[in-house]
Amino acid sequence: MNEIETIYQKSSSSGTWFCEDYIKLPNRATSYGDGLFETMVWSQDNIRFFEKHLKRLSEGMEFLGMDASMINSEELISLLKKTIPGERKRIRWTVFRAGAGKYTPEESAVIQLLQIAPATVVSEIKRYTDVSRNVQLFANPWSKYKTLNALPYIIANKEKSERGLDEMILLDHRGYISEASIANIFWVKSGTYFTPALTCGCIDGVSRQVLIDYLNSSEIPLEVGEFKLDELHTAEQVVVTNSSGVSYLERFKDRMFSTKPIEFLKLIFD
Repeated sequence: MNEIETIYQKSSSSGTWFCEDYIKLPNRATSYGDGLFETMVWSQDNIRFFEKHLKRLSEGMEFLGMDASMINSEELISLLKKTIPGERKRIRWTVFRAGAGKYTPEESAVIQLLQIAPATVVSEIKRYTDVSRNVQLFANPWSKYKTLNALPYIIANKEKSERGLDEMILLDHRGYISEASIANIFWVKSGTYFTPALTCGCIDGVSRQVLIDYLNSSEIPLEVGEFKLDELHTAEQVVVTNSSGVSYLERFKDRMFSTKPIEFLKLIFD
């Protein structure tokens, strides 16, 4: 089975989605990374946490000056219900600016791509973790969105593979914990959950938002802030979250963590 089974696209001029596995070149996605994407889970004939994905995408489009009114969420769900009813799939929704121009965009219309692939199963336990030697993140007004410039994560994951690690922790340029190689990070100490603030350059992950909402609504202590790496040396559990689910870190340097599943996480991300 191919990693990507089906690709749909919708141009700025077409009224409906059509199945096509190539895009016209040049375009502003490949030339300038002028776009955004959302990676989502399709299950039980719906996109998990879809409203949060839609909100983040729409806010990112507005920040970049793209026409968010071109997004039709009901049409998207209808397409997926007809195409993959009852299945569990990984959906990547890419939105990039249409038209020409160089660094200065000439229009706000967008082209959309849907990549439908087998659902990703994350490793429940990641045994070996270290800090990236090559990547430092910088907070800016767009760092919380998933833009088409993913070079920091490509470099981090290449380093992770070369060093034989299961996970990589990324710091910001000041030395504060930011996130994992493709996920947000949380840790637990004495019943309190901790996670980096967006000021540390991390992506405002949908799973991060869902977990923060759950902790707050359940009145479970949570601290969102700027934390140095020493925090992990006294943590009891460390989890990383992304659209595919939750993984538990077992070891960071000489520190061992509990990998006992947290029951409410299983309920949230099942």
